[in-house]
Amino acid sequence: MKANSIRTGAAVLCFCFGLVTLLAQDSQTVASLSFKQAKVWIPKDGNFVETTNAVTLPGAIWVNTNGVFTVNKGKERQLREGQTIDEDGMLISPDGSVVPVIDHLAMRAGRVQIVRDGESTGLSGEFAFPDGSRVSADGAIRTPDGRLRRMLDGQLLKLDGSSLQAIDTASLRDGKAVLYKDGGRVELRPNQVMAMSDGTRVSADGTVIRPDGARIALKEGEILKIPGVVPPRR
Repeated sequence: MKANSIRTGAAVLCFCFGLVTLLAQDSQTVASLSFKQAKVWIPKDGNFVETTNAVTLPGAIWVNTNGVFTVNKGKERQLREGQTIDEDGMLISPDGSVVPVIDHLAMRAGRVQIVRDGESTGLSGEFAFPDGSRVSADGAIRTPDGRLRRMLDGQLLKLDGSSLQAIDTASLRDGKAVLYKDGGRVELRPNQVMAMSDGTRVSADGTVIRPDGARIALKEGEILKIPGVVPPRR
């Protein structure tokens, strides 16, 4: 009888522990989030509120309340102060850089980088896509039928070979326009104007003119997202 009581008590304890674990892992789905003051903030009714539970975003992105996150149950990563994960699964940093959180290939300064769980390494040799196409370290892609095309600086590809929309940004830092364009940082010189990939023009004083003629005056610290490089058609 005593042994039965011990077994019953152990079973109840295991059940309760399992229930607590399940509740701890339960999470709500949100479109985006920010990490500030060592807390995760999510949008709600036009404002950002602190979340007291883990949350998920589209694309199998899971984020704990301490800013630790995983993608597709991969390696744990830590959000840094001021970083945001947006509705497209892009990680936006306070310096204006924008990168996908998913594993991908990126063309940087004429060389292909392979990014897994947020860690980037230069591609050595070739990388094979599921359709039989292969990309070399210099960005040359050869299809199974022998056609050849090249990745452009700033271009992004998923590991299945499909395109990812690259995002450039413009921001104002100490009164000067700073761009992240084609994977690199550019600080505009006085009176300089630079055209972005989508036709947007950014002036050194933070004036932005969109392709449709709309004019925007950047505010200090504001980060404006701009569509990045458009890969050539296959």
